[in-house]
Amino acid sequence: MLGWYLRRAIPWVALLGCCLGAVVVAGLLERWPSSALVLLPGLLACCAAAAAFCFDEAPLAVVEVTPRGATWRRAGRFAVAGIPLAVWTGVVLARPGDLPLERPGWWLIGAATIALVAGVAGLASRHAAARPGGALSSGVAFAVISPVVVAAFLGWDTIYPVGDVGPGVRTFWFVVAGLAVLTCLAALRPGVRR
Repeated sequence: MLGWYLRRAIPWVALLGCCLGAVVVAGLLERWPSSALVLLPGLLACCAAAAAFCFDEAPLAVVEVTPRGATWRRAGRFAVAGIPLAVWTGVVLARPGDLPLERPGWWLIGAATIALVAGVAGLASRHAAARPGGALSSGVAFAVISPVVVAAFLGWDTIYPVGDVGPGVRTFWFVVAGLAVLTCLAALRPGVRR
């Protein structure tokens, strides 16, 4: 029953289109590994944007009152958010351009960002936003890529560990991971029965 629901409820074109964009960026990274500081956040933005579309559901008012309940629906959609996470994990394991991506830092960055986006989209769905994916995906792309631009203009260290990973960068991403866990748990908690 869950497979039937997910096959019809998820906007697969948008989700898989973002994942395909991530694969294309990984191909660009293979070709130009010297551009990793720009391409890796772009790849992360594609995967995180795909997770935002997991909670798009136009007939939300109708689906929320079904006998299965909203928690069942959100849990299934969180499972679909594993697809962009699998794409990110595949890229990290494939190491395009022979970059040192095997560090736990890059896997943590992707998992934390994708989980945070899925959690925020789940919370938006919980508060009757029928299509949070479009707005959230563009906001996520801006939030993921803008630190690269700001750091380049101001001469700051980047929050992405292309070189050595400092303690400040590690702490930042652990905080993001903690926020991701909290938002996912808040989105999955059972609602009040009406």
